Amino acid sequence: MSDEALRTQLSAMVEKGIRTLEAAQEHLSHSDGDFASSKAYYAVFHLMQAVLLTKNLTFSKHAGVMSGFSEHFIKPGIFPGEFGGIIQRLRKDRELGDYGYQMSVGLEDAKEDVALASKVLESLKKYLQPFL
Repeated sequence: MSDEALRTQLSAMVEKGIRTLEAAQEHLSHSDGDFASSKAYYAVFHLMQAVLLTKNLTFSKHAGVMSGFSEHFIKPGIFPGEFGGIIQRLRKDRELGDYGYQMSVGLEDAKEDVALASKVLESLKKYLQPFL
């Protein structure tokens, strides 16, 4: 991928992540914990994919993105270890919000998910800035 093509792709991924976090905040404003948590996860997921792409790494499954991000960015200390736990939490709540029928993500948990996603997103955006 050329430098210009990479820049274009990364910019689109960052924009999608930002829009997705805004959607999470909108769902929160309507007291919809399930969809707020789901969107919080996807906001981070889009930027994790972008960060991986800076090393020419792509994965076809969520688990691959998460393990690749951990291996290449958390374990080497590029991002703090706490991000691993945050991402796991977001994924768990996304799965509950997307697929749970008997249970759902509570509003307080969803608020925390959106706050955590925002924290991670800001750090990932800062990392990506030189590539944009």
